[in-house]
Amino acid sequence: MRLFLLTLFCLTLFASNSIFCRAALVTWGMEPLQYAAVRSLSAAAMLALMCLMRVVKPLEGGASVWKQAWEQSSWAGTFYLFVYMICFTVAYVDMPSAAGTLIINISIQFGMVGWGMIQGVFPSRRQTAGLVIAFAGLAALMSPGLTAPPLFSSFLMVVVGLVWSGYTLCGRAAQSGPLAAAGNFFRCAIGGAVVGCLAFVLEEAAHPMAYACAVAAGAVATALSYTLWYAVSSRYELVGLSIIQLSVPFITAFLAVILLGEPITLRLVLCSVPILGGICLALLAKKDEAKRAA
Repeated sequence: MRLFLLTLFCLTLFASNSIFCRAALVTWGMEPLQYAAVRSLSAAAMLALMCLMRVVKPLEGGASVWKQAWEQSSWAGTFYLFVYMICFTVAYVDMPSAAGTLIINISIQFGMVGWGMIQGVFPSRRQTAGLVIAFAGLAALMSPGLTAPPLFSSFLMVVVGLVWSGYTLCGRAAQSGPLAAAGNFFRCAIGGAVVGCLAFVLEEAAHPMAYACAVAAGAVATALSYTLWYAVSSRYELVGLSIIQLSVPFITAFLAVILLGEPITLRLVLCSVPILGGICLALLAKKDEAKRAA
């Protein structure tokens, strides 16, 4: 029960990233560069505090936690993280919360599969069928119509999913996930400071509640959730972990209705079935193949 509650809390924090972003940009009128800068800097500050308090611990027998965080991270991972922050924020100016999360979810799967194919690992027939079904649902969601999400914002969300795949792959070589995440955010703070300077020149000051949403997104929904997720993810198999994360779009949709008053359209409901069902089919096919191989 404790593991279930901690997992649910982490998934809710993941979903709240979309909610905080939409609240700051749409409800309180914050402009995207300000939001991206405040979120990245507050995440770096929270991770620095967690390093000081030894919540993020150094590896045994190594250098200081600061040096290890820098060594465990990479400029490639930082680049992916920075692009994710910018595209995520700009896309959510016009993108409904739940639709954005759905697009990110399927894009991550395609990014991971694409990387596997580059490495010579190709999906099976069942995995391919699942991904085709999911892609058909995404195409239907993004097709022109009164309730379709904006095309440019949808494209940015696809980029978000792909660069998040890249960020995830960059961290595979790290000995400590929390240290790598901290180091990447410390590096990303450099770009966040530059974006903050641009926002100061180009954008109008926002409502204090908008800044509160951005700080909460960075310090809690981003920094804290990433660290907590590493604590619970080791308790699940990889395929099970991927399937669990399919609940994030539903949690996001629920929170968006309750907190932001966003409508759940019929198109979104109908398209979410093949998108999530196709991804689930692909993941379960992978799990079955792993069992047979064993």
